[in-house]
Amino acid sequence: GHWSTAAPLPEPLQELSAAVLRGKIYVAGGIDHAGQATAAAFRFDPLANRWERIADLPAPRHHMPLAVVGDTLYAVGGLAEQSFVPESSLWLYREDRNRWEPRAPLPAPRGASGVGVVNGRLIVVGGWGAHRRLIDETVIYDPATDRWHRAARIPTPRDHLTAAVARGLVYAIGGRPLNPDRNYDVVEAYDPAADRWTKRSAMPSRRGGLAAAVLDGVIHVIGGETRGSVFANHEVYDPATDRWTTALALPVARHGLAAAAVGGKLYVIGGGPTAGFSQTDVVDVFAP
Repeated sequence: GHWSTAAPLPEPLQELSAAVLRGKIYVAGGIDHAGQATAAAFRFDPLANRWERIADLPAPRHHMPLAVVGDTLYAVGGLAEQSFVPESSLWLYREDRNRWEPRAPLPAPRGASGVGVVNGRLIVVGGWGAHRRLIDETVIYDPATDRWHRAARIPTPRDHLTAAVARGLVYAIGGRPLNPDRNYDVVEAYDPAADRWTKRSAMPSRRGGLAAAVLDGVIHVIGGETRGSVFANHEVYDPATDRWTTALALPVARHGLAAAAVGGKLYVIGGGPTAGFSQTDVVDVFAP
């Protein structure tokens, strides 16, 4: 494989998230160059290699996962302000009207969590809640009824993890127990059909503040941070064999980055090029 670059983000951002809807990459929220939470949202067209700004979120958020169910983009929870207060908001994006609309809020506020979509439902794993406590509760949202229900607790509660869906399972990868000096290599898979978690092969490195995207059935896991440094690591998990391989490192090491796969390529968007508060507008593209 090889790395190249795409058009940069319209502004440098960290702690943003990405999701793909109808062949375009959406990013929303984050922390901007001034160290402030942002409500900005953008859409990237890979064919035109062009970004455009869309409607702002109803309020600034960072550490807020995005996910697509069917033809609808959702923004789930997240953290607010510089104090990193967790929020319980659920917003969906109306492409036809270019606006965000609220839906039933999360049962409890949470940010720095992971989200996966299986069988038309949002599955939220990990993260931290009120009083900076780790949340072990898994919650599932059904857009058809606009209701949440609780599910099996994650065996290893953690924040700043990443989640990806493959073969009908939600993989909760990496993260940390609130402490960037104690990153995890833990991989646990949630099966919504059985409401059960199982342990999988550990990631080759211990990382939190990382991102993941699924390309050709395998999960690409990139970036991350410790208290003092950032990772360029790019590791690939094959759910079919439960094995990890190491791939070509990120050209620009970073944490708090966004990742998305579209058109057979992996897009790695923004993030922090140094530990803690830092931002970049770089978009790196990996072609396997």
